[in-house]
Amino acid sequence: MTPTAAARPSPASMPMRKASPADRALIAPGTPPPGMAFRAVYERAILSASRLRPHDRFVAIALATHADVAGQVIQQPRLVGLIHDTGLHAGQVVVALNSLKQRGWIRQAQPSAPYDSADLLLTIPAPILARLRSTTTARVGSNTSGPSA
Repeated sequence: MTPTAAARPSPASMPMRKASPADRALIAPGTPPPGMAFRAVYERAILSASRLRPHDRFVAIALATHADVAGQVIQQPRLVGLIHDTGLHAGQVVVALNSLKQRGWIRQAQPSAPYDSADLLLTIPAPILARLRSTTTARVGSNTSGPSA
């Protein structure tokens, strides 16, 4: 008679960790100032201010191409559309979407819906938006010239 081996735990069987208030503050969506095109700010933040992995960045930019200037994703690409747009495998796109969601770059209109049918919303984490604002104002301030003699 052979003893029954205990099942090995997998990441899926681990309990979910609740986000601390500090973690929630890091991913809280920021609000761009009036007059700024949200989509342009989102794309700039993804490409320059984020520390995302390349696949995550690629999926975020692919999703942004479906958004209007205000950042509203008018024609939802769904999972199949993002697979088609990026050329990545379904699993890679799902991992990228999960990473973007956990880091505060996207939200789902229906949080429990699968990505096949979920409406996605673009968001920029507040600390990233604050960093973008400070670099923009610093750049604008350094470009102003004083009175000429």
